Amino acid sequence: MLFFIGTYSEKGPYFEANGPGIVSCELNPGSGEIKLLKTCHEGVNSTYLAKGPGNILLSASDQYFSPGNVESFSIENDGSLNKLSSESCLGTATCHLTFDSERKLVYAISYMSAQLSVHQLENDKLSASFSSFTYQGSGPNQERQESAHAHQSVISPDYKWLYVCDLGSDKIWVHDLSKIFDGVPGPFGIQTPTGYGPRHLVFHPELPVVYVICELSGMALTYRYESRPGLLELQSEIYSLPADFEGTPSGAAIKMHPSARTLYISNRQHNSISVYECDPANGDLSFHSRFSTRGKEPRDFSIDHGGHWLLAANQDSNDIRTFHINADTGLPSGKEGPVFDCGSPVCVLFN
Repeated sequence: MLFFIGTYSEKGPYFEANGPGIVSCELNPGSGEIKLLKTCHEGVNSTYLAKGPGNILLSASDQYFSPGNVESFSIENDGSLNKLSSESCLGTATCHLTFDSERKLVYAISYMSAQLSVHQLENDKLSASFSSFTYQGSGPNQERQESAHAHQSVISPDYKWLYVCDLGSDKIWVHDLSKIFDGVPGPFGIQTPTGYGPRHLVFHPELPVVYVICELSGMALTYRYESRPGLLELQSEIYSLPADFEGTPSGAAIKMHPSARTLYISNRQHNSISVYECDPANGDLSFHSRFSTRGKEPRDFSIDHGGHWLLAANQDSNDIRTFHINADTGLPSGKEGPVFDCGSPVCVLFN
């Protein structure tokens, strides 16, 4: 199974950079062993990866205090990457991108400047940003919420709305995608609990339910999704860390298993992944288990399309760890694959 790892490859002011660029690998579906295929040194500080159409890979490139870039690459038969285009995201600390397959657009998010930029993808090449939006707001955490800090954008399953998690203002912003070519319309904001700092969200693949991991509080929020007005209604919340955890919460990635039966959440300071079972009737979460990622700072993880393996990117211990999953139940089996050494991994994406 072909997959890609985005790494920090050029040292900056707030992260170590021990990575080589974008790494192409194969996962052995039987053993969980990872084989290195190719390294693309042109993929500098690839904080997030997304699949474009066909054999196109998209990458967000963090330039620290300078405007970041969004880039497109062709995926060759041997797993190597050929850079096709690179365009400025206009904002600083670029951390996420999303491909809109219906409109052939790429939405890039920059954390420090709380900015969304929109790019056309035509003939596998990106256009300069033809529209952008800067979010405003703050929260009670004076160190982390002094201003807006956009972290992720997600398209609703019906392709009507774009949701942007804003850690700094405790809001999830909602853009109407039917008007995106008229310029990014001013969004309306959905308020999350004060001081929680929403970081990433994921839609349930079968139910009108959205799950949000909040970085600053470690809380996982469950929302009811209303397609027609684009609203999210808070249903419940659950703490994603042990009750006796005394450190600083640092929720990171949140992913649904392909079976739609389980939800996985990583916590960087606790170096763990929490597993929740999803009620098939209403999507309510119940805690199942928690396991160590066998490393430090699991910033991201990914589950293969068949639902057999979870790959955790331990940014500060410079490795990828593989954990076996029962594809039918969506629950971890307890089996692990061998460790794969990789400098400063921050994103994992299956082809």
